[in-house]
Amino acid sequence: MSFTTKILQAEHGDCILIQGVFEGDISRNILVDGGTTNTYRRANRSGVLKSELTKIKSQGHKIDLLILTHVDDDHIAGILAGFKQNELLNELTQEVWFNSGKLIFAHFGKQPDNSNFVRTSPNTDNDSNLTSISQGVTFESILENKAIWHQELILEGQEIERFGATFSILSPTEGKLRKLLVKWKKETSSNLTSASDTDYSKSFVELLENDEFKEDKSIHNGSSIAFIFEYQSQRIMLLGDAHDHVVVDTLKQFFAKGVTNQFDFVKLSHHGSQYNTSSEFLNLVECENFVVSTNSAKHGLPNKLTLARIYQAKPNATIHFNYPELVIPKIFNNPQEKIDLEDQGFKLSDQGTFFNYG
Repeated sequence: MSFTTKILQAEHGDCILIQGVFEGDISRNILVDGGTTNTYRRANRSGVLKSELTKIKSQGHKIDLLILTHVDDDHIAGILAGFKQNELLNELTQEVWFNSGKLIFAHFGKQPDNSNFVRTSPNTDNDSNLTSISQGVTFESILENKAIWHQELILEGQEIERFGATFSILSPTEGKLRKLLVKWKKETSSNLTSASDTDYSKSFVELLENDEFKEDKSIHNGSSIAFIFEYQSQRIMLLGDAHDHVVVDTLKQFFAKGVTNQFDFVKLSHHGSQYNTSSEFLNLVECENFVVSTNSAKHGLPNKLTLARIYQAKPNATIHFNYPELVIPKIFNNPQEKIDLEDQGFKLSDQGTFFNYG
């Protein structure tokens, strides 16, 4: 028995596919997020997600579980494209985890009103005029007409069994979801930078000097589902865009109960943002493989400081990129720095992100 994890090329977003033979010798497919619209389709051709789904259908298999971590455009847009009439997610999906507005308001005993939903102007990443939280509302309406929605909130501390595997939920907390009661709107986080405003010209030494962790303030990111996925002896951590302190606090709770802190790989939160990966987190886990999911086209992500923190905590770690040919030359515009780091044992994988276990 084994499973494979693919970090698909989802532009500046996340789209992750876990595939394998699980309990009962049954082949399963678990999809986490759908990236941008282009991840599913591009003009008159299939995107990488649609291509993967076409293979799954041809094998007579399904998407046994779809997890939407949160409603930001670079996570949900590809999902919406795949749920349109006659599209493959609409046909193949068997179960969905999604902390929708309906579930959140019901959990807190409140009734949503018009002030909680917004409609925004069209954008190039989506062919509708709905984005971010409004896309979440759209997806909710799609799911309400199907019998595939797991209509219970996914919250930190839960341990959910599926297919013989365990999902240990690290985020969100009730407190993070409560903030959405008054923040159901499109937001631009104050701690995101533009792609042209990066820290790539600085060395690891310069970045680590007087480094002080400042956490992501995005309310939407704070609502992100993050979890440990464990099957038999293999354990991976997928962090969505979750807030660092929530992940750290929940990990400590799990570790105190005897859960091991060893992981085969960690998909870093928020595309390698410096505001979502602290040194405290890195020192808490035993892991030598870290994944960055982005083409580095937006917000100056990943931050080089994140990689420097990993180097400081795990000098023999390997960083995996799903767009290595785009991201590595940007981050290390001084080729000698990259050579020196690799000579010391810190690896920057140019093989993409395709992991085999078993």
